[in-house]
Amino acid sequence: MDIIAEAESIEEEVVSFRREFHQYPEVSGHEVMTTEYIREHLEKWGISYRLMEPTGIIGVLGSGSSTTALRADMDALEIREETELSFQSQNTGCMHACGHDGHTAVLLAAAKILKEHEDELDHRIMLVFQPAEETAQGAADLLETGILNQADKIFGLHIFSGIEKGKISLEPGARMAATNWFSIRIGGKSGHAGKPQECVDAVVTAASLAMNLQTIISRSINPLESAVLTIGRMEAGTARNIIAGEAVLEGTVRTFSREVQEKIRERMEEITAAAAQMFHAEISLDFQPASHPALWNDEDAVKEVMKKAVTVFPKKDFVHVPPMMLGEDFANYLNEMKGCFAFIGGGGKYPNHHGMFDFDEDVLVQGVKLMLVFASV
Repeated sequence: MDIIAEAESIEEEVVSFRREFHQYPEVSGHEVMTTEYIREHLEKWGISYRLMEPTGIIGVLGSGSSTTALRADMDALEIREETELSFQSQNTGCMHACGHDGHTAVLLAAAKILKEHEDELDHRIMLVFQPAEETAQGAADLLETGILNQADKIFGLHIFSGIEKGKISLEPGARMAATNWFSIRIGGKSGHAGKPQECVDAVVTAASLAMNLQTIISRSINPLESAVLTIGRMEAGTARNIIAGEAVLEGTVRTFSREVQEKIRERMEEITAAAAQMFHAEISLDFQPASHPALWNDEDAVKEVMKKAVTVFPKKDFVHVPPMMLGEDFANYLNEMKGCFAFIGGGGKYPNHHGMFDFDEDVLVQGVKLMLVFASV
C-alpha cells in the first residue's frame, strides 16, 4: 500500500488524538500534558525524541544526508469555550480555538505511519512539536537551541475555518504578515469631572490617539501596500465622576515589508508626540520589534511539493487564498531555511480565536496526507 494512502486507515486514531488535545488545552509555554502525551506515543512506537525546555518535543526518524522538518504548533488560547462539544475543554478559560489541536494530531498520526515505513526513507525526518506559537516565541526559542541547524527544509500547515472544508492553499510568496506589538501610556492629571479646566484628561487624549493613529494606514501608507494597525485594548478611569489621569492603549501592527513597518513606527512616534503637546499630557510609545517577519513561501519548495501533491489530491482541492494579515511564527523558520506553509480549509461557521471555533474533523486525514507529502519531498 502507498504510504500516503495509509492516512485513510488512521482516521479514527487521528480524531481521537485531536479530541484528547482539545479536552486538555494548555497555554503557551505550559504545554506539559500535551508534551507528555506526545512523548508517550513516540516512545511506544519506538521513535527517538528530544524533550525541549520547558515544553515541546522533537522526534527523529530515518537516516540520510538530508533532513526534512515537519512542524506542528500545540498551544491553546486563553478563551472560554462555548461550543458544548462532547469533548470540549476541561480547562476553564482555556481553549484550542485556532486549530493547533488538529495540527498536533495530524503530525502525531503522520509520525506513526512514517515509523512503520522508516526503512523506506532515504532521508531524516524531524517531527517538531512546537510550543508557544500564540505568543510568537516558540519558533525563535527553538531556533536558538541550534537543533534545527541540521534541517535542510521545513514544512507546516494551518487549519482555517474561513476556507472551504478540505480545500488546500499552497502558494509561493507572501502568505502571512509580520507582527509588531505596541503599547502607549498616557499620563494626565486627574480631578473632579465638574472641573475639567484643572485637569489633563487621559481619556480624551486616548480617544484622540485611537482615531488619529488609524489615519496612518489610510493616509501615510501607499494604498497598494497591505498593512493593519489595530488597538485591541484601551484602559482608563476609575469612576464616572473622576477625570482619568492615566490611560493605556495596546495593539498590533501587521505588515509585509520592513519599509512599511518602519514608516508606521515613525508616524506613530510623530502622532503621539503631537498629542502630548496638544493635550499637555505625558505620552510614551513602546513599539516592539517584530516577533517574526512576514511569512514568505519559497517558490522552489512550493513547486517541489506540488509535483507530489497533485498525484495525491484532485486538482479541485487546490484553491487560491489571498495573503492573510494574521501572524504566524513559522515565518522565523522560513527566514533560516527553505520550505513552505499550507492552509487547509476546516469548514465551520466561526473564525479562529472565537469561543465557538471548531472545524470538520474530516479534514484531519487531509492534513495527514499533506504531512506525508511534505515528508516525501
